[in-house]
Amino acid sequence: MAKRIVLVTLLAAAAGLAQTVDCLVAVVNGEIITLLDVQVTAEFGLGQTKAFEAGKDPKLDALDALIDRKVVLDLAREARGVEANELAAAVDDLRRGLGEDVFAAKLGTFGFVARDLEPYLADRILYERALTTRFSQTIPVAVTEAERYYRDIYSPEQTRLGLEAEPFERVAELIESRIRDERRTQQIGEWVRDLRRRADIRLKKGCLQ
Repeated sequence: MAKRIVLVTLLAAAAGLAQTVDCLVAVVNGEIITLLDVQVTAEFGLGQTKAFEAGKDPKLDALDALIDRKVVLDLAREARGVEANELAAAVDDLRRGLGEDVFAAKLGTFGFVARDLEPYLADRILYERALTTRFSQTIPVAVTEAERYYRDIYSPEQTRLGLEAEPFERVAELIESRIRDERRTQQIGEWVRDLRRRADIRLKKGCLQ
């Protein structure tokens, strides 16, 4: 086995490919997450389904996102199945977002072609679809709640930006949408955390060092 590993390494080096030493980072309900999975997810920004926390290790952020997807997709079997055109569009969006040169350079880091990203993009699409299916109901927002948000959050926010706050009537729909988005994000977070508590998750974070 050791000879085989050395041989593969030498052959890859001869081909001019960047080397990635792979290892097992986590097992989630029997499904594995490897160091390569974490590195690809972090490098291409595929794990950030929410605002990236300043100062957080991108690899830990990617690992958290991958674990979230495993526990949700293990439950949401109905979310399975991504069409080829969806994957092609997702690859194109990623290419445009990064820029052609950066995209190509990142692929080269892993010795990938664009299609090698499709499994990662498929899981992200399925994860987001599962969340949309489960949390699709409209969240009611009371007028008093929107007014409080306008007074306590929106207006001070505009002041900090050096802007004059629009009258409540003009921004009421925007504020209601914000409240719904924040509440939905909170509900999703609570649900996923509960799934993680009940899942069989075995971490080997030493592999990330």
